[in-house]
Order: sequence, then structure tokens, then C-alpha cells
Amino acid sequence: MQTENQKNGKSVYNAIETDKGVLLFSKTKEGRKLFNDYLGLFMDNLYNPLCNNTYFNIHRVESGDPALWEKCDIALKFPDRHLPLKIPVGEECFTGTGVLKESVDVMVSGWEPTPRQIQRITDPYEGVHIPIRGDTFDISALQEIAAGVSYNRLLLSGTMRRFSYEKEFFELAKKTDQCMDATEAGKLRGKAKALAAELLERDFPEIRKVSEAPVKEKIPGGYGEHDYLKKDGDGCYNAIEIYKGVLLFSRTKEGKESFQKTLETYLDNFYNPACENLCFNLHYIECDSNALKGMSDLALKFPMAQQREFPISPGFFLDKNVLKYSLQEAKFSWTPEPFAVSNLINDKWDGKHLPMKMGGDTYNISVLKEIASMKFHYFTSLSSLANHTVLGIDEMPGFKYKDDFRELAEKALNFSGHIHQYKVLGAMRDKANELLKRDFLYTRKENEPFVMEKPPVVQTPTQKKKGMGL
Repeated sequence: MQTENQKNGKSVYNAIETDKGVLLFSKTKEGRKLFNDYLGLFMDNLYNPLCNNTYFNIHRVESGDPALWEKCDIALKFPDRHLPLKIPVGEECFTGTGVLKESVDVMVSGWEPTPRQIQRITDPYEGVHIPIRGDTFDISALQEIAAGVSYNRLLLSGTMRRFSYEKEFFELAKKTDQCMDATEAGKLRGKAKALAAELLERDFPEIRKVSEAPVKEKIPGGYGEHDYLKKDGDGCYNAIEIYKGVLLFSRTKEGKESFQKTLETYLDNFYNPACENLCFNLHYIECDSNALKGMSDLALKFPMAQQREFPISPGFFLDKNVLKYSLQEAKFSWTPEPFAVSNLINDKWDGKHLPMKMGGDTYNISVLKEIASMKFHYFTSLSSLANHTVLGIDEMPGFKYKDDFRELAEKALNFSGHIHQYKVLGAMRDKANELLKRDFLYTRKENEPFVMEKPPVVQTPTQKKKGMGL
């Protein structure tokens, strides 16, 4: 049995993590089936008040610890107590979160009973298929229709046959499709919304509702002016927002260290073509929610899931909906130019400058680009390049090309105000461009967006439901 569960001498497991604990599954045929059965069970009960998880994370664990084998597939080991599967899941089936220290892949999700959350939970994850069916399918479709999402094309195309209320909405969809008057079409749409709301109230009065923490008043004034209002401890977080989503860090000692390390990683990769962020914003968040506790400091909780320093594991990013709890925000340009780097490293968060390795690629590329542009504003000057120190302090200790420019910079200073200075500056510019092409050929360029590789086209059956990705 265990031979099916081995990889590089380690046992491989699937795991479902909620605030109740961890359900662990072997990769045997029976374990994989049990894992998928639990995924279906949870999704079927998303709106069930008894299934009141606060988050829902899926893991792949690789471990050489034989003790984990005793903690997996509990429902199969004690079928008289746990089969058939039911909600709530018995406490005996859960194990502690310590088994996730060896998680090598994770997909983090909340557990809000909304169509938006269903879309996130059911996003593609290797080897995982989470079915949307029964009450969950019906309720989510009714919620979307009640919110104004149109299902007319799906209803008329016959792809909503799983929808228990297909007949109730089909005639309205048909009339709307044939309607040529905008006012009348609006009335028909209003009828569909009202009907969906009525059916939700009639047939599903006791479903689990979204329970959101209150949104607090934002910290007044400009960024950095009221840092003293920020708090540490439970319910307080730092966050990094990029186009992929949000990375969340607790404001504990360990969380703050992880936040600073992640900032440094992004700044070190500022010119990396794979780091084409559409935004780079920092947030201070306050929210007393178990869901956020379970989705913060993921690099600390699951160190094996981050196999390399960059890029950050995609499974660590949260939905941007969490930013409604942001009380303070700092927005930064991510344009691949020295001025943007300067703005980043000269701003402060909690009284600390944003970290950048002074000898790293970002610093050296920024200095070379500044020399190449002949605009000595942010990182350098002719005197510092010529190594004219003040009180013996080297102003550019991290610049590894000082020897390439020292003599030229000295000449430029000697020719100050003379026409020959422009010739020397031109030589410095050419040298900087030469070094950029030689050592940093593949850097991110402005107005050249990073294009992600397209996945191969695979023919798939027509989805039964569309709209919010279901």
C-alpha cells in the first residue's frame, strides 16, 4: 500500500487545513478517493451553518516521518465511526498543524459562503477537482442572479440543466432575449432578481451568511504621518499588494521580520522581468478574524512550500477583498527606473527604510542606469564615483563597478565647465551602457510588459455554469 505513496524516499500526502485542524490523506488509490470525497463534502456544505470553517487551505505534504502514516485516512481506518462522511467532521479525523511544516505546495482560501469564494476555492490546483453541485450550485446561482448577474445565455443554451430552478427562469430569459425595449428589458431583469431573492428566502432561509468583521475608520493624514496609531499583536497585519493578490504578515516579531525579508526580496528583484507588477502597495490592516490568522505568515508556517527565494509561491497570495480592512496605504511606482527605486528605499514603514541590499543587482543596475542617463540625482555623483570621500566615509560601498568609473569621474571633475567635460561624460555614459548590456542584458524595460507563457489549449466540455467562474 505504501509503495504507491512514495516520492524520493518520502511519503506524499494531500491535506485539507481548516481552523478545526488538518485532515491528512495518503496518495494511495483509497486515500486519493477519500481526499476528493471530503472536498466534495465540504463544497456541498459551504452554506451549511454546521460547516462554519473560517479558512480552507489545500496542501501537498512530503515527509519521511513514519508517524504521519498513522494520522492519515482516519475515516478509512475507523469506518464504523466516520463512514459515510458527514458534517460536522469528527474531531478524531483531524490532526495538528505541525504536519504542515513539510507542506511543499499550498492553495490558501477563505470559506465565505459566496459565489466569489467558490470561484477561488475551485481555481485549478494540480490533481484536485472540487465539484459544484446540489444546494451549493443552486444557492450560488440564485445569489448571483439576485445580485444582477445575467444567466440568460446559459439558460437559453441549455447548459443550466443542473440548476433546480431552470424552468422558473427560462421564460424570463426568453422574454429578455426577445425584448427590444431597454426599459422593458430592465423590468424583466428586475423580475429575475426579485424571483431569485424570493426563492432564496423561501427554500434556503437557514443558510450560513457572510459574517464579516467590522471595517474600522482609516488612519487620518498622509502615509507615515501617524505610524504611532498602528498596533502590534492579534488582529493587526502588514500587507504587500501586487497584481497577483495580497501577501499578509502578522505584526508579531516573527511576522515583521518575514515582512521585511519579503520586501527585500521584491526590491532585489525590481528589474527582474518576472517581477512585472502592475502595482506595489503596502497596507496596514486591522481585523479580528480567525480567517486572516490562518492566512498570514505563510512563508513561516510552510517553509518547504517556498523552494526558492523568488518568485513568491502563488499559493501564498490572498484575494484582494481583504484590503477592505486596510487602515493605511502606501502606493509606489514599479516603473523600472532609478527614481522609482529611490522612492521605495527612501520611504519608511514603521520607522524603518524599506530594505535593499546595497551590493545587489537592483542597486548596481540603478547606478548604471543613472550614469547612462547622465542624471545624477538619486544614487550617485561625480565626486562619489571619483571616490572623494567626506570624513573618510565611502558613499557608494555597494557599487561593484567603481574602478571602471573612478578615473573618468576624476577627469570629468577636472574639466568642470570645460567643453571636454561633455566628452568625458559621454565616455562614462557609453561605459555604463556597455556594462548594462554585458552583465544585465535581461532586465525589465519600461513599456515592455512581462507576458506570461500561455498554457496549451485543451479541449474541455462546456461548463454547466458560468459567471463568477462557476
